[in-house]
Amino acid sequence: MPRSIVAILFIMILALAPGSARAQRYFRAPIVDPPSQEVTTEFLVNDSGGVEPRKGTAWKIHVARGLHKGLYITGAWFKRNLAEDWIKILNDARIAELFVPYHQSSYIRYYDLTSFSFPLAPVQAEDAGPFGTLLPPFQGDTTATVVKELRDRGVAWKDYAHGVRRGKELVIWGALEAGNYMYLMSYSFHDDGTIAFRVGATGQNLPGHRQEAHVHSAHWRIDIDLVDGAKNSAMLMRHVEDLASLSSVDVKEPFNRGFEGGVPWDPKEFTMVRVQSERKNPRGEPISYDLMPLRYGSPRHNEEFTHNDLWVSQSHPDRPMEFLFANLPNIVKDEEVVEQTDLVLWCNSAVHHEPRNEDGKPDSAPRFWPGDDAWEGSAIVMWSGFDLKPRNLFDRTPFYPYTPVPPRPLADQRPDAIRDEATPPAGTAVEAPPGQIPPNRRE
Repeated sequence: MPRSIVAILFIMILALAPGSARAQRYFRAPIVDPPSQEVTTEFLVNDSGGVEPRKGTAWKIHVARGLHKGLYITGAWFKRNLAEDWIKILNDARIAELFVPYHQSSYIRYYDLTSFSFPLAPVQAEDAGPFGTLLPPFQGDTTATVVKELRDRGVAWKDYAHGVRRGKELVIWGALEAGNYMYLMSYSFHDDGTIAFRVGATGQNLPGHRQEAHVHSAHWRIDIDLVDGAKNSAMLMRHVEDLASLSSVDVKEPFNRGFEGGVPWDPKEFTMVRVQSERKNPRGEPISYDLMPLRYGSPRHNEEFTHNDLWVSQSHPDRPMEFLFANLPNIVKDEEVVEQTDLVLWCNSAVHHEPRNEDGKPDSAPRFWPGDDAWEGSAIVMWSGFDLKPRNLFDRTPFYPYTPVPPRPLADQRPDAIRDEATPPAGTAVEAPPGQIPPNRRE
């Protein structure tokens, strides 16, 4: 059954049920995307103990909503230290497509994001929970559609010297009303600079195909502007084990020989895409971000855009077709360079939904049309996604209570000071008793 018919039937159910005004939202005329909202959050050091002089980190995010887009990010900036300037990380990040192929009926191919004008669902206090708040409605909207939560994300580090630090995260999420399904679109910004991208599929199994297995495949588009977005390079990272010996090697090479294209994710190689900037951290290492997939499996279908898992292209936001994941094989055909340029990362994340009794129950709800199975219940949410993890963004472990460097002796601070005769100047060769190492030399 085509998703358009399913959506209409679903709307009819809502229209006959209490609160039918909610269904009318499907019939509103298309409108221009409202302006983005800004969300800023600081993560302070003061509850970690120690004498670390840094004050904490912070995120500034611009979040938007749009038809055929759902909830997406229009900019993200990070502070490694509250005393520093903002570092730009993202220019635009979104789910470019929600592709749902059914297994037995090959003609059922739903493009839930681009083929339908599904809106974001209204959210209430019960959506936000005890630690969340609702963002104000976007301009032109009458109800809130986005939740902001500050969460404890578990142990960030634990050691013998300083105990433990629990990490924190800012989570921004909304839900796309996709006919019988509901997609939770979530962006999580961690205190250590990591960004977690997640999508969760919940709602009701497809009427007429309640027991048919299918895939919920989210296809992401990440326009990353790391520090200077015009001068980023894409690298392919692979871990290769030599099964004939005890050795292994970690390979860093230009992505697709330095040109646009796609590659499969290999679970044996821990495949990652690294975006590397020209800017270096205080230790002289290039500031980078690693795209790290978190996967149940790799979806492969007849459609060509599903034949690779990780893609890189040049950014051309002025071209509307450049935002369509289904058009990705055509986007990369000209093989533009992906070194020292403005990059876009593409990644799929998928769950395989094999229906089970926990999804709901037939013959339980009122029947609205002949042959209606009177289904009631919601499939428990299934999550997929990936992380963007910083590499050499910091020069040390974030939020670790480092011991301060002892002050230099007064004699060392004055060039004309007379040194203690027992302490020879640095670099001076010293004779040591037999069997001892001179104090200014290491073996």
